[in-house]
Amino acid sequence: MIHGARSSLFLVAIILLVIGMAATPARAGSVSLAWDPVSDTDLAGYRVFYGPTAGSYDQQVDIGLTSQHTVTGLTDCTTWYVAVKAVDAAGNVSAGFSNEVAGWPRPTVAVASPLSAEQGRQMDVQIDGTNFQTGATVVFDAAGITVNSVAVNGCGQVVANITVGGGTVPGATGINVINVDQTFGAGAGLFTVEAAVAPTVQSQSPADGVSGIGVGVQPSLTFSEPLDPASVSSSTVQLLDGGGSPVTLAAGSPSLSGDGLTVTLAPANVLRLGESYRLRAIGGAGGVRDLAGHPLASTFTQATGFSTEADSAPPVLSSIASSGVAATSGTITWTTDEPSDGQVFYRVQGGTAYQQTAVDPSLVTDHGILLQGLMPATTYAYHVRSLDSSGNATVSSPDSTLTTLASSSSYLTFEAEGGSLTAPMRAVTGADSFGDAWVDTPAGTPTGTSNSPAGTATFGVHVPSNAIWYLWVRVMNPTGSGATLYESVDGAAPQTLDVTTAGAWEWVAGRSYALTIGQHSLELGGRTAEGRADRILLTDDVDFVPTAQPVDDVSPPASPSGLSVASSESVNVLNWTNPSDSDLARLIIRVRMDGVYPSSPLDGLAVSDSPATAGTGDTFTHSGLTNGTAYRYSLFAVDSAGNVSAAAQAEGIPVDNVPPAAVQNLRRTDTYSGP
Repeated sequence: MIHGARSSLFLVAIILLVIGMAATPARAGSVSLAWDPVSDTDLAGYRVFYGPTAGSYDQQVDIGLTSQHTVTGLTDCTTWYVAVKAVDAAGNVSAGFSNEVAGWPRPTVAVASPLSAEQGRQMDVQIDGTNFQTGATVVFDAAGITVNSVAVNGCGQVVANITVGGGTVPGATGINVINVDQTFGAGAGLFTVEAAVAPTVQSQSPADGVSGIGVGVQPSLTFSEPLDPASVSSSTVQLLDGGGSPVTLAAGSPSLSGDGLTVTLAPANVLRLGESYRLRAIGGAGGVRDLAGHPLASTFTQATGFSTEADSAPPVLSSIASSGVAATSGTITWTTDEPSDGQVFYRVQGGTAYQQTAVDPSLVTDHGILLQGLMPATTYAYHVRSLDSSGNATVSSPDSTLTTLASSSSYLTFEAEGGSLTAPMRAVTGADSFGDAWVDTPAGTPTGTSNSPAGTATFGVHVPSNAIWYLWVRVMNPTGSGATLYESVDGAAPQTLDVTTAGAWEWVAGRSYALTIGQHSLELGGRTAEGRADRILLTDDVDFVPTAQPVDDVSPPASPSGLSVASSESVNVLNWTNPSDSDLARLIIRVRMDGVYPSSPLDGLAVSDSPATAGTGDTFTHSGLTNGTAYRYSLFAVDSAGNVSAAAQAEGIPVDNVPPAAVQNLRRTDTYSGP
């Protein structure tokens, strides 16, 4: 319903809208565009042409090198035609236009009437704005609001008939009007869903947290209001087992008592020994509802539930498998014949030591444990272990295997001792570390501060893409826990890296940073005496959690040999021979154009990172280059354990006589993709 204050505000909004439409010419429309970038060494930018006649453009604008643009000041409710050409530094323009985009300016959504409705209501909502075309549809941001029909009354008004579901979350929601060509206008917070009165769960039998229940129990839930019998079924009132799955009920169950308040559930079979069970009543649309049609506001589930008598048999493992395997993660699943905990042991196939996950203490029969921090395109061997509530454990044998996928994300790793160090920060040789070394400060070093750290280790890192990058550092504090080192990228205020356990290496997450393509500076600062840093990881994979430990090979392969560069028009062709190391895995090519060779697989710009075959000749064509520019290449061999060789280096200087190509794939970007 619309309250008095809302009615006044709505009237004022309508008056202002009418005055604005009368006083201002309708030339506020816009068309947002994007296209595929043109590849040309001396590209200077793009020119956007537009007008109200197909193939004839009376207006144009130069927009620079961006491959997207919003044309503004267009007459509303009018078809506009747009095309694009590329322009190079010499003033040459593409011979032909791009494909033509035609359409009305993007819709705008200004006001809705009425302003609100209760849960469970069906009603018409009038939406005023501009550029609404015949066939337009309407979508509300709030889940639970169904649009039954839409009538377009002109380019400035649509009327939507809606049903507000009983489970729709109360509060303000946005409205989207979407034309047939998927261009859309969005009005934020124009409509408000108001809460309706809903039944509640009053009591539970057995009560939450009770144990030692007989296996023949028939549980029940009692509600605050009589329920509609049609809403009570095995899909709306359920008994869940320890794994969260509904227990099969007997015919005619669940049943509703004569007063309509109590629902009783009769399991088809007696319950299992040593199992926990929980009562659940589904809320919202499709759940239980009272006789007035009001649904249970939200799903009710017992927090702890009740448990039956304990089981003494050890678990039996079955259906051991991997699923959801990605580039750096995968889930190991298996089942047990009784509720048990779970743990996974895994290693690179052929490795000598297993890594292990933390124990999942949940006592369930369907197990799934996520492995993270895996290397892309690598085969792992694994086995699982489960322990039941009586302390009996079972370990699977023999090992199973999974192979991770290749990855489009970047995982930039480097050693802490490879940075530029200032005293008292120092490099220390020792076991249980990558590269057999780490950095720390000597015992007795005064505690560093964020403004005055106890020494620093500084690194230059070149990131290959504009993205959010996530920092991880392998850290140890031999004498305690808590804040151990400081981290900072590009001069950001230093933040501590905190360990949880004294005397143990652990991967500690630093901050995330929005970094652009190019060179950046990373600094580790000393805080606690003897605080150690070993390996550093920077990645644009938000889901990646490193777990690597230095348990296998730490010896780098030999360098690539016989590197040469043959140059031609905008191209350098590199030829070399891969080292003969039996565990050779990848070959990384980096380049710099500032007269300096890249010093590491993170320095300079990325050219190629691909699988390599030991002892064979190889080649790579580096194209799209600037003629007359000196390209200095460094090649690095990487083995299956991630060890990196010394660089092989060579220079190539490619020559520009190609005009820009025509712009391709011009398209609108002001289209709807969902709330």
